[in-house]
Amino acid sequence: MQGFDEHAIFKTKKEVTVIKFVNGKVSTIQRLDNEVSYFLLKKGNKYIIMEGKELDPNFANVIDVMEEPMLSPKISENTGEYKFVKLDDKIEKIRENPEDVISLVLNSRYPISGIVNITRSTISLSTSKGFSGSDVRNSIDGYFRAFNGEFTGQWAFASSSYSESTIKESVNIACELASITKKAKVDDGVYNVVLSPLVFGNLMNYLARMSSGLSIMMGNSVFSRYKPEDRIASEKFTFSDVPKTDMPNAAEFDMEATFTKNKKIIDHGVFKTPLLNNEVAEAMNLKSTGNAGWINPIPWTLEVDEGDVGKDSLLSGNVIFFNNNWYTRFQNYVEGNFSTVGRDAVIVYKNGNVEGVAGRLRIADSLINIIRNIEEISKERYLVKWWDSRIPVLSPYVLVRDVKITRA
Repeated sequence: MQGFDEHAIFKTKKEVTVIKFVNGKVSTIQRLDNEVSYFLLKKGNKYIIMEGKELDPNFANVIDVMEEPMLSPKISENTGEYKFVKLDDKIEKIRENPEDVISLVLNSRYPISGIVNITRSTISLSTSKGFSGSDVRNSIDGYFRAFNGEFTGQWAFASSSYSESTIKESVNIACELASITKKAKVDDGVYNVVLSPLVFGNLMNYLARMSSGLSIMMGNSVFSRYKPEDRIASEKFTFSDVPKTDMPNAAEFDMEATFTKNKKIIDHGVFKTPLLNNEVAEAMNLKSTGNAGWINPIPWTLEVDEGDVGKDSLLSGNVIFFNNNWYTRFQNYVEGNFSTVGRDAVIVYKNGNVEGVAGRLRIADSLINIIRNIEEISKERYLVKWWDSRIPVLSPYVLVRDVKITRA
């Protein structure tokens, strides 16, 4: 492109069928098509990033008066044409005609509110270095909230293949949780808690974003106090970014034309690597992990390794089970101090028996304490994605000891 030394064009296209449910009825079905182009323009180390359909020629004049940046996106040397296509035929069919999904959701014990997204996603990248790549996939995800008077339950799912049993199970779990109508009182204090895949997945979204090398360099991360090979968590805890796994949001290449790879961010409690693009990797004397973002490295899709005990074993003692959460807020990103409010449902167990639903309780602790105090992890894992956990996470149930709880 005239006036620039290097350029890259990254395009995303999403074709989505969205089904919304309210109080046991379909409220709307939407078919959304969205295509966005992003342009990276470089002259020396100076760069401009813009979004739009075509370039403004005046940018060539603007870049000359810009100051030199501290970091500048670095396009990889990869060249040639690369195409990846992974489409599930059943997902394509229900994206066109979602009646089967609708009937599964409406055939529930309690009225359901929620959403199902059926998505065909295409990303493409072309660079001035000679790389031309495309990645085409489809997926289905959703979440369901069941209402039984004042009592509620929720569950979520995500998948790159269509399965009736997955949707049925999600609806049934939400309804089972809503069926618990006894009440229990909990005072402020320190308790052993079991976090569901929904809650732990939400926290792992934050942990993954904090593992960005740029966040670490800026002092905006719990990892800022540590370096690779430091022990920061329970040895039972392994946490990975897995873009080469067949899961929603996986990708074959990043925005700098670096091919992606699976990597362990934390391996049995030991911090192994931040997420890196080319320029942040260079600043940290490391190599790119294939997670560019032109500015900030980004996670793709996440996984927590399974444990060796069943979910029921985690609930067999005196614990508080947090099935869902919202209003997660961090007071200090470096210390990891946060609070989050439980919902849908928070269940008290005594000697393995349900004592009742506690209503809304707040976890007020630190993210480092949560991952350090992991006592056990379940064999069962669920791939979840929902509005408060936008990066898909394959997560188990997790027993955490000595968690600070207050009434919300």
